[in-house]
Parts: sequence; C-alpha cells; structure tokens
Amino acid sequence: MDFFDSLKSNRLIILIISIVINIILIFGCCFLLYKYLNYTCVCENENFDLTVSDEEIIEQEKFYVEIKGAVKNPGVYEVDSTNIINDIVKLSGGFTKKAYTKNINLSRKVSNELVIYVYTETEYKKAIEKEAQPICECATYDISNCVNNVVSEIVSSDKDTSFENDIKQENNKLVNINSASKEELMTVSGIGESKADNIIEYRTANGSFKSIEEIKNVNGIGDSLYEKIKDSITI
Repeated sequence: MDFFDSLKSNRLIILIISIVINIILIFGCCFLLYKYLNYTCVCENENFDLTVSDEEIIEQEKFYVEIKGAVKNPGVYEVDSTNIINDIVKLSGGFTKKAYTKNINLSRKVSNELVIYVYTETEYKKAIEKEAQPICECATYDISNCVNNVVSEIVSSDKDTSFENDIKQENNKLVNINSASKEELMTVSGIGESKADNIIEYRTANGSFKSIEEIKNVNGIGDSLYEKIKDSITI
C-alpha cells in the first residue's frame, strides 16, 4: 500500500515528466522530418572529370591593328585572334559616306600589325588603272607603295627583300596546267589524283593546252568543275 500511496502522491511529478518526454519526442520527429525534406543526394562516384581540353578553352592572343583612311575614327585598336576586319571598322565608328568598300574583305580575320586602308571613291577611281592586289606584304614601315598600288590590307613582314618581291602577285598563285606536276595540280580544289593523271595524260597526247577552257576536254572535268577551278589555273 505504501507504494501505491507514494505513486498517487507523486502523480503530478510523473505527469510533468511525461509531458517533457513527449515534447522532446515531438521536436525530435520534427527535426528528422526537416532533414528528410532537405536531404541532398550525394553521388557515390565523386571523381568527376573536370579536365577541359585546349580546344574548349583557347586563350586569345591580344595584339594591335591600325585602320586609316575613310573611316570616322582612324587609329590603332587592340583586338584578338577572333576578330575580323568588320570588327575593326565598327571600332573605328564605321565608314564615311565617301568610303569605297568593294575591294575590302570584311570577313577576313585580322593579324598582328595589320594596317587597313580604306580608300575614298575618288582615290580608288584615280588608281583604278593600276593592278590592285588583295594584300600587300610590306617589308618596312613605309606603306606608301602598298597604298599607291590600291591595296586595302597591308601586313608587316620581316623579310629583307625588295617591295616588288613582297607583293603577292595573284598570278603566282595560279597553277599552270601545261607545266604543273601531278602534286601541283592536286593543290587545286576539286582536282584529285585521278583527274591530275587525266590532265597530264591529255596534254601528253594532245600537246599544251591552248586555253584554260580546253581543260573541259579532259576526262572527268565538266562545266561545273571548270567553273570551280577556272580562277585557280592558267596556261
């Protein structure tokens, strides 16, 4: 009886202890629920390949080019290897109203120490009788000869040669179909090994080509291919 009497007398204490235990259990359940809802998955394999190839990250080379002539803000501009001539024109504020642009390849990528000269229509018409070259390679810092030859893209050169040898004559790029070797003929886009052999066989049997159009008589070279290669060949 003493035990039950004691239990009854301590009922209040037991009730308080029960409430405290229940509160602790409730907070514990809430904490576990919170952790569950905010659980972040950790992958078993944490050895991710973070290697980036050289092709994915390319450190662009910085350099300077100059633009002169009929642009709004002639000057020297810092660019990188991804820029094209059209970007330099934009940096200079664009062409003036008198600018002649038909002799400029705006899509060409720029290079270190490139000088771009934009002629006015009047300047170009005065010099139109001269044989204009697409690019002038200047061995010195005097670009007057390049400008006089109506060249808009002037590149620097450290060659110790005369100006005449530095200018890249367009005809030197042409392949002479009467004298070119098999390997030289194959440098023409569209002429493979078999067609090069056919060209050599034809000129051996029939003599030198009298005109570049005669190459259409060669087996395997029709009108469409001729139109593609005619600006790359000569006799």
